[in-house]
Amino acid sequence: NLSVITQPVRKELELFQVAFKQVLRGHNPDFQSILDYIAETGGKRVRPIILLLSAKLCGTINQKTIDYAVVLELLHTATLIHDDVVDTTLERRSRPSLNARVDNRAAVLAGDYILSLAIVNGIRTNNRKVLHILGNLAQSLVDGELTQLVSVNTISLDENRYFEVIRKKTATLISACTELGAISVDTQHEQIETLREIGENIGICFQIRDDIFDYFEQGQIGKPTGNDIREGKITLPLLHALQNAPKEISGKMIHFIEKQELDAENIHQLIDFAKTYHGIDYAVSIMQSFKEKTIALLDRFPESEAKTAMLRLMDYIIERKS
Repeated sequence: NLSVITQPVRKELELFQVAFKQVLRGHNPDFQSILDYIAETGGKRVRPIILLLSAKLCGTINQKTIDYAVVLELLHTATLIHDDVVDTTLERRSRPSLNARVDNRAAVLAGDYILSLAIVNGIRTNNRKVLHILGNLAQSLVDGELTQLVSVNTISLDENRYFEVIRKKTATLISACTELGAISVDTQHEQIETLREIGENIGICFQIRDDIFDYFEQGQIGKPTGNDIREGKITLPLLHALQNAPKEISGKMIHFIEKQELDAENIHQLIDFAKTYHGIDYAVSIMQSFKEKTIALLDRFPESEAKTAMLRLMDYIIERKS
């Protein structure tokens, strides 16, 4: 339960919410309504929670912590808006996505505007290390998405490549949260590095769990979504099955993907194939191994509310249902 996890930083999370909404206010009246809509589409705020808990693990949360959380959430929000345009996603967090509400042109420009707000607020931190992390993060996020987009027509069964993409797409953002949380309370270099690694592990688990969702019934849909497969994305469950199934069966599945024969029946076959050849079990076992590594890293910190919350967060990310 996320509310239990956030308990040690509940007050600070409220301060973050106020600061984040404040940054999106008072802009050009011609498009302020778009920014208001973005401010209202809050989500679970997992990333600010991770940043705040990381800071609390190392010291006392201060204004810098809140400021860094705002900058990272602006950067994350901008990338989500752009991703929805790229993926033609029409719904996010049970509401119309921005591109569905306005149009692609306005959504792309709004994403650019929020990216510029992230840059402006990043510069206000007056910290070169923070700017360095933010710059690398922005580059990495786009690198991961671009790599995935341009390689959709090239079937890669290389697991290392899969992990390279999810590190860039997802793990770098979470590791920036843990790293900046630690930096905001002026902690030692070793602890900053440990937290960066913890963040990367959490991010990898987060993305693998997202990838697994594609193979199961989702809420109101009542059937596996198969969205990744439809877009030609071979994620870990399918990747493992393709590597380990008998050649004649995996060959048939590769044919569906290569020839873009991805109607409902073939997607259903691909989903069943991934399950039959232990793709889901394998993906879950990989998450568990990253969880074990994270527990070992967290053992370097003394017992505290924040440490307990971080351990619970790891469980939440692996076991979440949405």
